[in-house]
Amino acid sequence: MDHDQDLELKIPEQVEEIEEENEEGWDGSEAELVADDDAAVYEDPQTGIRFNYILRHSEIYQCLKSTGYIKTTGTRAILETVVLALAAGVFVWTWFAQQSADSLVFAVICLLLIAVVWIVPEWGLRRQARKLASGDEIAMEIYPDSVVITRGEEETEFPLDGESTFIAQYDTIIVLFHKGKMAILPLRSVEPGVLPEVQAMLLAGTKPRE
Repeated sequence: MDHDQDLELKIPEQVEEIEEENEEGWDGSEAELVADDDAAVYEDPQTGIRFNYILRHSEIYQCLKSTGYIKTTGTRAILETVVLALAAGVFVWTWFAQQSADSLVFAVICLLLIAVVWIVPEWGLRRQARKLASGDEIAMEIYPDSVVITRGEEETEFPLDGESTFIAQYDTIIVLFHKGKMAILPLRSVEPGVLPEVQAMLLAGTKPRE
């Protein structure tokens, strides 16, 4: 419950900043009011908000990196870097002291391994982001009790029951998580006028992702 309160306090404080950013970065997409066709007969009809957008490579990259989908940094990488740097230092000192060509070769190898530790995962992350940026249009419909994402023929539903769907905000994107699936909503596609309503529905039906 404390985490929910923290998120509810955090995001509304950013509304004004986000709206200011959207005045420059909002792409002009217009929200559309839609009816919940799946509502049961005994339920009151619900009105949702629909957004259509195409995810950019940079937004997918931001999501993958922020959620830890591909490990690019972390404690292990830092420890490996420290060990390799110390080893390189020892080999360089040995080369100066003994003029050993082998020591210089090993020092260079250690430095190359440091580059591999940091560059290869980052390259993999960008490659995966480019692969996922298919250019397909995504339709997201947000209702008080669910979020429905349609991409081509595929439709996925994220229930807003306050238990099974988690939410996180990373700079200019909002990400929903449900049973191993993710949905990205770029704030550039949200009209500043409906942003508070969108945030209210999402926050009321999700839990913050730790």
